[in-house]
Amino acid sequence: MSGFSAVALFLVSLVFSLLIFSLWLRMALRYLRVSVLHPVSQLIYKITDPIVNPIQQLTHQKYQPGQKYDIPTLITLILVEVLKIICISLLALHGIIPILYLLIYVIADLIIQPCDILFFAILVRVIMSFVNPGWQGPIADFLRLLTEPLLKLGRKFFSDIAGFDFSPFIIMIILKIITLFISASLPWRLL
Repeated sequence: MSGFSAVALFLVSLVFSLLIFSLWLRMALRYLRVSVLHPVSQLIYKITDPIVNPIQQLTHQKYQPGQKYDIPTLITLILVEVLKIICISLLALHGIIPILYLLIYVIADLIIQPCDILFFAILVRVIMSFVNPGWQGPIADFLRLLTEPLLKLGRKFFSDIAGFDFSPFIIMIILKIITLFISASLPWRLL
C-alpha cells in the first residue's frame, strides 16, 4: 500500500468512524430519553440531522414522545456502515468484497462500535473520578447516564475491595475482549 493509499484509508476510516460514533450517540440519547435541550443532545442532533432527516422523511417516521428506539437513525447507521465497508474495501483491497463478507463486516462493526463507545466512556469516568471526583457538567451527566446501567450490573458481580470499586475495570476488560474476539475472527483487517 502506498503512502497516499494509507493516508486516504486513514481519513476515510476516521470520517466514517466519527459519523457512526455520532449516530450511536444519537440513538443512546433517544434511548436514555435525554432532553433535546441538553447541550450534548443539541450538538449530536446538529451533526446528525442532515443525514437522518432524509431517511426519516423516506420512512415517514416521526418522533413520538416517550419512544425509546430511533428507527430512522438505525437505518441511517446501517447504510453508513455499508458505505464505510465498501469504501474501505475499495481502498484497502482495490475491489468490493463479496456481499456475504460485507454483511459480516457490517454486523461486526455494529457490535464493535458501541462496545468501544462504552469502553471509552467508562475510561473517561474512571480518569475523571481520580482527577476531579466532583466533576459536574453536561458531559459528566451524559456519561453517567450512558455507563451507569452497565456499571450497576458489574457491581452486582464484583463488590468493592477495601473501598475501591473495580467493576469499571472488569467491564472495560470484558468490552475489550468482545471487540478483540470479533476483530480477530474477521477474514481481513478492515475495521
